[in-house]
Amino acid sequence: MTIFSVFVIFLLFFLMAGLLVFYFQTQQSLRDITQRVGQLQPQVPMRSANAIRLERAAHQDRLVLMEADLNQSPRDTLAEAELTLVDQSRDAIKLCNDELKHTGEWIGLPFDFEWAEMFSRMPTLKARYAASVEALAAVDNPSLTSDPRSTVTRQK
Repeated sequence: MTIFSVFVIFLLFFLMAGLLVFYFQTQQSLRDITQRVGQLQPQVPMRSANAIRLERAAHQDRLVLMEADLNQSPRDTLAEAELTLVDQSRDAIKLCNDELKHTGEWIGLPFDFEWAEMFSRMPTLKARYAASVEALAAVDNPSLTSDPRSTVTRQK
């Protein structure tokens, strides 16, 4: 009986040693897999702050040119293409500003302007844009401009 009990103890000991080796090898394999998956994730190349500012300046220049055109040839409203250009430029400028803030390259005033600050420096374009948006809202829903609590009326 003592040989049998010694045999069982050795068997349990080797079984536990085998389980421990299996456990540590599995942990190492999982660590390697995790490392490989981490390397497979797409690496987004960071643009330089100058490239972001150049893109933002290009969109701002389009708006400045539209402002100059509006000052030379006065109109009451903007064309549909001009409204689209203002909307696209606004979105692009906001994305550029957010990217600058995300990368830690945001300097702030007087070098980096938010969209509202840029747009307020173009009073003619801002007024024509507001008139065009109001005209579109009035065409879409005539009751908007007659309601004094309307946001369109309050923006005047």
